[in-house]
Amino acid sequence: MKRTNRTFGILFGLAAAATALTGLSAPTASAATHQVTGGCYGSSCDDKDPVDTGCSADAFTVDSASSALGTVELRYSPSCRANWARIYDTSYGQAFWVQSEHNYVQWHAKGATGYSDMVDGSGPARACIPPETCTVWH
Repeated sequence: MKRTNRTFGILFGLAAAATALTGLSAPTASAATHQVTGGCYGSSCDDKDPVDTGCSADAFTVDSASSALGTVELRYSPSCRANWARIYDTSYGQAFWVQSEHNYVQWHAKGATGYSDMVDGSGPARACIPPETCTVWH
């Protein structure tokens, strides 16, 4: 019995070392951890607020695009695997949106800045200001 436990321990250790070296993790363990951390994950984040869910805590700007109407950013949260649009240098009521392969969320700035609800970040997404000033698909 001890030999079996030792063999299991060695195999587990080798698997952990291989995972650490490749930077990969088991998808189910990763997804479960992210759900607890961010309050939602992937498609369960659709149409949810990135601040209220905690997804904005680890977010970063993927890309931005500017026009005379303002600057829009495509934001991404790794822990929630979700995207949203953020706008600044704009005017009250300015429309902007975030778009994924399966969802589209349009918002209006409530001042010089604003952000939209989220879309699933498992596929490409972009953020836009009309008329079609957009980030590239990421």
